Amino acid sequence: MQDDDFFQKHQIGNVLAEIFDDLPGFVYFVKDKQARYVAFNHRLVEIFNVTDPEEILGKRDEHFMPPNLFKEINKDDTLVLDTGKSIINRVELVPRGKGFVDWSTTTKRPLFDAKGKVCGIVGVTRPFNRGTTSLAKNEELGPALEIIHKSFRENLPIGELAQSAHLSLSSFLRKFKACFNMTPKQYIRHLRVQEACHRIIQTTENFAEISYLCGFSDQSHFSREFSKIMKESPSSYRARYKIN
Repeated sequence: MQDDDFFQKHQIGNVLAEIFDDLPGFVYFVKDKQARYVAFNHRLVEIFNVTDPEEILGKRDEHFMPPNLFKEINKDDTLVLDTGKSIINRVELVPRGKGFVDWSTTTKRPLFDAKGKVCGIVGVTRPFNRGTTSLAKNEELGPALEIIHKSFRENLPIGELAQSAHLSLSSFLRKFKACFNMTPKQYIRHLRVQEACHRIIQTTENFAEISYLCGFSDQSHFSREFSKIMKESPSSYRARYKIN
């Protein structure tokens, strides 16, 4: 069975899309061997800001995303397509349309044809606070996470966060990394960048003000961290998404 025939006859993907539309915030998609979209739910239509779903069918992410974001997504797609290995519950900041970003978990799995060869990808990106098995560990980390989310702009000693969770420093770091696939310091930087994204598009604050309000040591530090996580500079981000 050829890839094209497989996807033309395979209607399950479109049926699942309707199910995922009933789950707030979830993004569902199926891509072929060339990473072209063949099925997806309506949430992707909103993120790509198109009026007709037909505009997405047969297209790749590069048609809807800036090169920097496409490069990162394509790297994951290529890994799944070339190796047949899955990417499970990757915690990351992902676009939610109109410049907004949210914590989400992304899972991508390979699809196989009748001969056992990889012929595509099925994936789901879901809001971070919904239905992720790895987040079952959050109950133990809860006190530390509450402090982090309330005070991420401040200089938080990691040892004190570990104490709040009644864990040794080594146990806290190990459990945190297992849950979030990043260190507490990296997580805090991501929270600061998420806040910066919202301020960049929703306010007229200059970057020096934003860097201070989001907890960065100075504007240069803010620019470096923002560019590292969002794959573009703050000025470029504002130019594309600024609400007039």
